[in-house]
Amino acid sequence: MSKKSLIGWLCVIFLICPVDTWAAESEAKQVVVMIVPGLSFHEAGWFLEQDDSSIWDKAAMGAMNIRPDGPYSYLNNMMTLSLGVRTVGVKGWNSYQLGESFQEMDVAQWMSQVGWRTAGGNLFHPYYPQLKKKNTAVTTGLLGQMLEDAGVERRVFGHSDTTAEQLRYGSLLIMNQQGEGEGSLLEAVRANPQAPSGVEMNPAFLMEQLAEAKDRRQLSVIEWGDLHRLYEQKPFIEEQLFADKRQQQLQRLSSFLQELEESGYAEEIWLLAPMMNEDAYREKQQLAPVFYWGEKKGEMLTSSTTKQPYLVSSLDVIPTLLDSFGLSSGEVHLTGEIIRQERSDGGNISKAVDEMVLIYKSRANVLSTYISFLVIALITAGGFSFITEGSKQMYRKLIRLLLLSMLWSPFWFLALARLTPYTGVWGFIILLIISSITCGYLVDQTRIPIFWTGLVTFLLLTCDVALGSPFMQRSYLGYDPIIGARYYGMGNEFAGVYLIVALMVLMPLLSYPRKWLALTGAGVLAIVVILVLGKSTLGTNAGATLSAMITFAFLLSRLCQSRLSAGRFAIMTLAVLAGGVLLLFILQLTGERTHIGSAFERLLQGDVRFIIDLIQRKLAMNFKLFKHSNWTQLLVTSYLLGAIVLWRKRRQLKRADMQLFMQAGVVASFSLLLFNDSGVVAAATSMFCVVSSYYFWLVKSAKEPEAGKDNSFL
Repeated sequence: MSKKSLIGWLCVIFLICPVDTWAAESEAKQVVVMIVPGLSFHEAGWFLEQDDSSIWDKAAMGAMNIRPDGPYSYLNNMMTLSLGVRTVGVKGWNSYQLGESFQEMDVAQWMSQVGWRTAGGNLFHPYYPQLKKKNTAVTTGLLGQMLEDAGVERRVFGHSDTTAEQLRYGSLLIMNQQGEGEGSLLEAVRANPQAPSGVEMNPAFLMEQLAEAKDRRQLSVIEWGDLHRLYEQKPFIEEQLFADKRQQQLQRLSSFLQELEESGYAEEIWLLAPMMNEDAYREKQQLAPVFYWGEKKGEMLTSSTTKQPYLVSSLDVIPTLLDSFGLSSGEVHLTGEIIRQERSDGGNISKAVDEMVLIYKSRANVLSTYISFLVIALITAGGFSFITEGSKQMYRKLIRLLLLSMLWSPFWFLALARLTPYTGVWGFIILLIISSITCGYLVDQTRIPIFWTGLVTFLLLTCDVALGSPFMQRSYLGYDPIIGARYYGMGNEFAGVYLIVALMVLMPLLSYPRKWLALTGAGVLAIVVILVLGKSTLGTNAGATLSAMITFAFLLSRLCQSRLSAGRFAIMTLAVLAGGVLLLFILQLTGERTHIGSAFERLLQGDVRFIIDLIQRKLAMNFKLFKHSNWTQLLVTSYLLGAIVLWRKRRQLKRADMQLFMQAGVVASFSLLLFNDSGVVAAATSMFCVVSSYYFWLVKSAKEPEAGKDNSFL
């Protein structure tokens, strides 16, 4: 062989070997997911503030919404986390290891008798057929199957058994579509007479198993049940002794995590809490801590599902674990998004969680009181409107002040939202009352009080949405991250207000003699409102966007002095809806994927079943809200008073602009009721604003009966 040939071959070998080595190393990756039932932010606070271990400084942290479709429970929450959709568990669900008994029979033999193959792993799930039957809309075992198809091994270790019951839910994350899986449920737990339920996790065995897997592609799930077992015994343990035992358990968990992180056996480590302990649950601490150790250190966790710092959803777990191995769900649509690390915004996770919990704990009481007050105030104003002609001027001023204060309240619910953690709930309520009354009094001194109220509220809502809704995220009238119905954009409570205050802004133009100004103003404002409500990076509220299109189409047609019969109005509505759906689709083409964009993707893929299910869920939600929500009181009261105005009082206000405002407001409210998933809420807030404004003008007209041509009514 010539010298040139030898050198050439050596170069080829030199170039090939590093590539092969790199490829082999890239295939080897172990991801460890630790499931710790009973872990809450109480324990997370101890890790962050009292534990001496440095591992918590390296972790990326977040708070996870773990809400299932039914009541909170370890099983329901774990089912939701593992299936990627909100659901509930199957009664009796458990995992059994080869050699164990089920219904007094060897589990493998029992599975064979009912027609299930028993050669696919050493773990068995007798209730797997019931789980598939209950969740026909999703692919059961999707994560395990996709990992298996990609050559990724899956194993589960440990359990959360107590002396009272068996709890083995970790296998939900690793089983395939046949309900098969591998694991060491029993070996990962050792006997200890002094431990809760007489058993505890075996760190030495776990480290040995994880060390064996470090050169493989493997998802290793550890169900660390020690904390759950301790909390199950809490009612029988003295308080101080329980505190000592709890600290010991937390130190054991921290030590194991540090040993695992320092060993380098796993490229990624997740610490998840599918269910908090009973103490935290009673205190409304219903967000679960999540910690992550990977390449980046000490950052915060978020996802496109929530678009909020430190906040993720249990629906994000499956797409995130698939992404860890370079996989995607392919044609199977997943509700969640990939959890990602971002630089901390300078905030503190404990402070952020405390703010969310404070709003969640007090939300029901604050809103029920607020709604009851609005109902009483509307009835008072409605009753007073029948006797305004003979009433004293002082009473008329008080009613006007009451109505204007109510109209200012949504503004202050938003503007004061970030002060609640500092003022407390009562401080917030006092500030809300004082601010609303003060602003109501000040604008009542102006020529156009309704216009100024609408303009300021419109600008605040628009600016907040443009900035990412930082105030709405923490407002009582916003959306609650613990409830998890919405995480970003414009919530339904404020969507109803937003549509009506936009009409208030138009009032001076509606009364202007030159109609082209009103048409131009209405057209420009319609574009702004539709963009704010529908854009994927702004409001992302489909129902409110369609309602805005119908409302402004009606308003523009009336300004053009078109006579709309019932048939023409129906045709116009259908045409606007068709165009609105197309425009809504276009508004989703830029920015991150949203829930609206996901729905369009499913529709374009021909998934009609998903759209039908979506409509059914929205109808069911509206029906549920109508039956049980406090907003129903305001909805019914506003609609009744609005009907009375249209039936008996309309002649008192001769001005066409006020009548047009009332008509457009009614169209907006009805549209929100029909097209919004929480239509009862949006319809209630919108109709409340319409009726309050109209009654304000009625009371004002009694004072100045000849002022129908003057803008002071606005």
